[in-house]
Amino acid sequence: MVLSDRDIVRELLKGTIIITPLMRVKKQIGSSSVDVRLGTEFRYIKTAKQSHFDLSLTKEEFQEQVANYSEVVHVQPMQPFILHPDDFVLASTLEYIKLSKGITGRLEGRSTWGRTGLQVHSTAGFIDPGFEGSLTYELHNMGKLPLPLFPGIRIGQISFHRMENEVIEDYTKKEGAKYANTTGTKNPLFYEDYEYEVIQKYLKREK
Repeated sequence: MVLSDRDIVRELLKGTIIITPLMRVKKQIGSSSVDVRLGTEFRYIKTAKQSHFDLSLTKEEFQEQVANYSEVVHVQPMQPFILHPDDFVLASTLEYIKLSKGITGRLEGRSTWGRTGLQVHSTAGFIDPGFEGSLTYELHNMGKLPLPLFPGIRIGQISFHRMENEVIEDYTKKEGAKYANTTGTKNPLFYEDYEYEVIQKYLKREK
């Protein structure tokens, strides 16, 4: 069941949904969603130094390769980050989010920014029950003009869904929960998935 504004306020007061800071409650809470803002950290994806991810490396070497794949940029208040056409960056919500074991969320872009060509996530819009931390934006400018993105602007919105039953194990306690309890942006950690452990062992045998 999708929560209405009345339901969202009730859950906020109960503490089963925590969103902090809520700077302008009446502006941020809509009829069935809560607007979320843009934080101050951007992780810019670089492609010039390497042609691909080399999965035959050791885990430590691969971590270093992934770290070299991105560059962190911190933007001051009232200073824009310019997202050029076809550019892709990671960013995060200004807000810290915490959900109970019986509520999930869905992050989407606000339509006013969608009309400029801004995509706020590629695939990772689902928020697991029990999640805690800031949410990651996967920002992609699909429009024709550069977009000035200022920290604090509302570019996303979260809708909430109440589950019929609480989960047995929430996201923060689940094995493989790589992005729990984080603030700011974080490098991709796909190589920690168990499937890639199998692939890496196979590639090492083939060497």
